[in-house]
Amino acid sequence: MRIMTRSMRWSAIAATGMSLTACGPTGSSENPQSAGAAAPKVLSAAHLGGLKAGEASPAGRIVIGRGKDYEPIAEDSAGLAARLEKSMAERRQIGWRIVEAMLQPQPLTLGGQEFQVPLWHTWYEGTRGNAEVPDKIKLFFAKLKACRASNCPKTMEQIAAETVADNDVKDLGLSLTDENLVRMAPGQASGSPHDDLGRGGTLFSPSFVEHILSQARQIEGCPQLRTDESAPGPSPTQFSHCLAEFPRSAVMVKTAWKELDQGVPAPATDSGAMTTLISAGTWPKPPPMAAPGPDKIYTVESTGGQKYGLRAIHFSTKDIREWIWVSLWWSPNPNSDFGQDRPASIARYNGGVWANYKMCVTTSFVEGDPAPWAAFEQGQPQLAAALKASHQALVAKGAASPDRQKTTWCSNPDIETDDNNGATNCIGCHQYAASWDPDVNQATHFSFTLDPSRQARYPQFSRSRRRNNFPSDFTWTFRHEGTPQIIRRERERPPRLDW
Repeated sequence: MRIMTRSMRWSAIAATGMSLTACGPTGSSENPQSAGAAAPKVLSAAHLGGLKAGEASPAGRIVIGRGKDYEPIAEDSAGLAARLEKSMAERRQIGWRIVEAMLQPQPLTLGGQEFQVPLWHTWYEGTRGNAEVPDKIKLFFAKLKACRASNCPKTMEQIAAETVADNDVKDLGLSLTDENLVRMAPGQASGSPHDDLGRGGTLFSPSFVEHILSQARQIEGCPQLRTDESAPGPSPTQFSHCLAEFPRSAVMVKTAWKELDQGVPAPATDSGAMTTLISAGTWPKPPPMAAPGPDKIYTVESTGGQKYGLRAIHFSTKDIREWIWVSLWWSPNPNSDFGQDRPASIARYNGGVWANYKMCVTTSFVEGDPAPWAAFEQGQPQLAAALKASHQALVAKGAASPDRQKTTWCSNPDIETDDNNGATNCIGCHQYAASWDPDVNQATHFSFTLDPSRQARYPQFSRSRRRNNFPSDFTWTFRHEGTPQIIRRERERPPRLDW
């Protein structure tokens, strides 16, 4: 991990108003939240000579080396997918393993004190606020044009790799702005009854961004293909007619933040709550609230001096062809139901704050485990009860659906906030990314999948598998994060390059 030292004078750091939890020994297995443990130290303007928060300037930016790529699970992709589909126990074990990989600390040393920045937080952000992906796309096209002008022998793949490696650092001062932390999630409309929900940004691993660049030519023409949903993929190893599938190291991350002084939602996810949720289809609004401090929730302080807690986060990894979909949400009762099987090692990071998160995971459309709760009945009975309740409610709903599929479930109460989105499973919505809806003759929007009147086309609010091909390999990035710079939506406009 490379730590950049330019413009990092101790007095200048104070001007950013940034806050990060200080770490203990990186390899320690001791739970920092155990009895008698000291509260984590926090870096803020108040600790550093009284400079006012919000006086951010280029000289006060905090620059850290970009974290390494995700290392995929060392197992055959097809074999792994089959194993996980049949076992909820192994699914959840892998889910927590992915969480721990994402939390690996990238050290940031300020004034002689070391701070932990999770691996995922060093990766590339999307279009709103800190536009790192669009900036890489611009740089890529500049390099590509220069190469063509000089008749250089480099391939697009080589230029893409060089682009991602160029100036490979992350400016946390630009990342931790109020604009960046409170922006609405794609599709959310300001002024709606729940416009405080689902706010946050998306991040992508280095190999994900590199793949977007190397596939720019294919991506540009993708929206015009309008492949019929029943058509098979072009080959047994490719299910997109637009682009090559992402490498197994590719990761998508979605975050949701909340101002700590406003409280953090604390939804119930016990067995009774899960029965109600699946039956109703929507997370209850408004949820009960809690007031965690920075020692209980992953916290950052913006350049404006406001503290934000990470209320929820998605990790989607390409370990298997249809991705592994892992979701965490903060809870004031973290050791119950969906947090009951959390490994103790998760508490090693960021002063133990991650021990306050619950997790769900899905790897396929169909629930292949006939009794997803059974493995937890002895050791984690509350988790077993919640899994049993959700599964039985899903089976009941599926029996009333024309396709009658027994589907999986994984929905985050702080991200899947739209009506009918509480009983979904992540993978279902993403199957429609970059697809075309012939009923309305336009690109599919995720809200179409949640429309009760359109369940013939989007059965079980998209939980069921409907498509045989996946144009953008399950990523909505084509619509939102940066690739509109590549795609030319209006047919009369010329392409960015004469490919």
